[in-house]
Amino acid sequence: MQTMYYKTSNFIQHTGNMVDLNEFRRRQAAAAQRDSLARQPEVEAYLPEEEPGFRPVVLTLSPEERRRARRERQAWRLDACASAAVIVMTLAFLLRMVV
Repeated sequence: MQTMYYKTSNFIQHTGNMVDLNEFRRRQAAAAQRDSLARQPEVEAYLPEEEPGFRPVVLTLSPEERRRARRERQAWRLDACASAAVIVMTLAFLLRMVV
């Protein structure tokens, strides 16, 4: 077995790796709520005192987006009906085989 010696300049030096956990949590919360439909809390340090601590989210959809959403809901309904029909036919077939 051979012993190998390395210079200390080859090692990683851990300097400047301090992490502010409060700032990290604040960034994570902001990133998680960016697309949320819930009321989004604001950091009070950035708000004037007369404004509330939340910002209501106003949902405005264009007519095309509403049509697309309606079609998607209709497609899910048709899919659920087709799945229920397959289950009912399977049960009817099994009952005919048993009786």
